[in-house]
Amino acid sequence: MTSRMPGSTPRRCSRTRSRSRLRTLRGSLTAVVAAGLAWGLAPVTPAQAAGEVIIVWADPIRASVLQREFAGGFQGATVQVVVKDSLSMLKTDFLASTPETGPDVIAVEQESTGELVQARKVRALKVSSALAKKFPANVLAGFRYDQRVYGIPVQFENVALITNAGLVKDPPKNFTKLMKAADALKAAGTTEVGIAVGQGATGGYDTYPLFSGLGGYLFGSDAVGNFDPSDVGVANPTFLSNAGRIDRWNRTGLLNSTYTRDTARAVFVAGRSAFWITGPWDLATIKKLTFRYRISAVPEIAKGIPAAPIVGAKGFMVTTHAKAHGVKALASQFVTDGLTTKKLQLAFGQASQRLPALTEAAYAFNDPQLKAFGLAGASGVPWPNIPQVRSVWLPLGTAWANATKGAEAVPAGAAFPEAQAQIVAAIGG
Repeated sequence: MTSRMPGSTPRRCSRTRSRSRLRTLRGSLTAVVAAGLAWGLAPVTPAQAAGEVIIVWADPIRASVLQREFAGGFQGATVQVVVKDSLSMLKTDFLASTPETGPDVIAVEQESTGELVQARKVRALKVSSALAKKFPANVLAGFRYDQRVYGIPVQFENVALITNAGLVKDPPKNFTKLMKAADALKAAGTTEVGIAVGQGATGGYDTYPLFSGLGGYLFGSDAVGNFDPSDVGVANPTFLSNAGRIDRWNRTGLLNSTYTRDTARAVFVAGRSAFWITGPWDLATIKKLTFRYRISAVPEIAKGIPAAPIVGAKGFMVTTHAKAHGVKALASQFVTDGLTTKKLQLAFGQASQRLPALTEAAYAFNDPQLKAFGLAGASGVPWPNIPQVRSVWLPLGTAWANATKGAEAVPAGAAFPEAQAQIVAAIGG
């Protein structure tokens, strides 16, 4: 029988039943309700919502959950789910929509937040501090723009390090120990590559923990906390001071840019690499491995700098059409209340095979491997939610490919500044 890495055991918060705690809770609830009234979003009662219709656009995975869970409606209103073939098609159709043709609520990826806000297509939500604390900060941050929250996440994902525990018995506490173990196995002919990770010309996402662990970043932040496209950090001074390590990784065969996601998967499954960087899209393969393994975060590379993966999230937003349809408050309540229950978030997680965004649901999710991925994303950074991020991936992936292609590699100190120049030119154009 093969052993599997157990999931984390959730810490159970002790319950206090003191009257002072109850008074504090009542005070907090009063404050939240008062804030909602100030925003003109007083709770809608079932009697008030009777006969109303909330139109929701969603992709097939999330639509199936909504159709099942809201078959009886929400607060007396009918929930009409319109299924779109994909999230990308949904966004394209939504940007072209009018109040006559558009929805009240849409399923979205966090990276679309800035674009939809700038297009004046979505409304900010009233998210109390109590509700915000129910989600990991780096997951909810993906839907934050101009200091306001525009979406409620229902799931998230990130890459992690998968270790063949039969080849590497003790988890490497830092990247130096990981490299020593990988180099020794490769020198002995046991493995063919140190870390199996999909690269090619667009490998900037899977290799991101290695990039951030050397001090790299995509965009800085402006004065109000939005991602700042004028601050591109692909070749920032901290990263360049550490970039020589990439040249060493190339010389020793720790990385090899000829590996795609498919070849990286095949090599790890065959036991020809002790380490693999991938995400939950490979969960089915991971669960079928015939050897013991661990799922963990990429260990620290440069002292004091987390090797942070990018965290991508999917969720729902309220559209500006909801006001024209007369259901602004009802649609907002549907998203902030209806979609934030443990039961519903678990249903989204099961349907997508991704960890639920709601922390309570993530703890209760019956999948130790996905929980381990979630732990690996604890230090992760949000996927930049501005349109300019589309200009980053090809130059960044190309820099990794050029710097880790063996004998003909370009020094990292030259490859990444070239990528930065291409990104800046693309954004500026």
